[in-house]
Amino acid sequence: MNMLIKKVLPAFCFIIIFISCEKSNEFVIKGNISEAKNSVLYLEQVGIHKISVIDSVKLNQKGKFHFNEKRPKAPDFYRLRLNKQFIDIAVDSTETISIQANASGFNRNYTVEGSENCQKIKELSLQRISTAIELKRISDAFSMKEINQDEFIKQSHTAIEGYKSLAQKYILENPASTTAYYALLQTIDNLVIFDPYKKEDNRLYGAVATQWDFRYPDSERTKHIVNISLQGMKSLKSGNTSLNYSVKKTVEIFDINLKTISGKSIKLSEIVSGKITLLDFCSYQTPESPQHNILLAKIYEKYKEKGFQIYQISIDADEHAWKNAASNLPWMCVRDPESIYSQSLRMYNIDKIPTSFILDKEGEIVERIDSFDNLEQHIAKYLQ
Repeated sequence: MNMLIKKVLPAFCFIIIFISCEKSNEFVIKGNISEAKNSVLYLEQVGIHKISVIDSVKLNQKGKFHFNEKRPKAPDFYRLRLNKQFIDIAVDSTETISIQANASGFNRNYTVEGSENCQKIKELSLQRISTAIELKRISDAFSMKEINQDEFIKQSHTAIEGYKSLAQKYILENPASTTAYYALLQTIDNLVIFDPYKKEDNRLYGAVATQWDFRYPDSERTKHIVNISLQGMKSLKSGNTSLNYSVKKTVEIFDINLKTISGKSIKLSEIVSGKITLLDFCSYQTPESPQHNILLAKIYEKYKEKGFQIYQISIDADEHAWKNAASNLPWMCVRDPESIYSQSLRMYNIDKIPTSFILDKEGEIVERIDSFDNLEQHIAKYLQ
């Protein structure tokens, strides 16, 4: 009998160890969603370029759910989806994450246990939602003419900086964490919060990229964040703040087609070839506008015969005021009727007015201009 035990025991122990190893290769997301009977709860993997459903469950009266999934090779992001509401989740180990929520306030009134990173991501998510609501309030006030354009820009900037401050705190606290990665790449209404082509923001990209590259060098997320960081760093080291993309090659994304005061449509991609172009986003109703246009006029007069042109986009809400101002300017003046809701502002990541871009003769953006102190020198070097 003792001999049998001696023979069987090692095999039994091996089975226990094997089962334990198998379990250690999984993570668990479980919990309860109250008042969600017959609703379908989805677990989705949030990839860099797409979101994929990996499991789902129809909730019963108790709303209990339990997802077991294979542990990712490197930290990754998931979300629980109930109708059109989402709870963001980060997984970086074989942890068990517990969620308690209510269907009516699914993405706001929930508790999370088992993951410190998920708790911080919750705080960031709530701040992001709050910021989006505040931006909507500001936008509505502007639409109702309760505030002017300057006040709209000022209040919007203040709201966004509130979120950015919290996000930066978590990034600097632990750049290697999933919280830092999540905080860095979030957007609000398609607006990029941290711009890798700005010196202060690029440092944050560099900190996260360095830590992730050290810990997870083969991860697609690491390669993604490292690439963003290096592109921004390369631009900054060369003295540029460029987005480094080709307008002609990405017409469907970055091209602009707007009308002049005469009603003629001018497409950016059709006029950039062969000339140095200043793509200028402005508002004639801001206090800085007269001085800004005086500067542009001096540069334009000096270099127009050398192949320099200006494509100036006004985001003024008042069309009549824009026409009066634009009629006195010698360059291409167009207006975006969507004003501060312009998709062009989002595509080019404009967070203040004026902002300009220098396009070379091939139609590629070579510099982003946020400070206009040395604008002429920046333009002149491309006309030599």
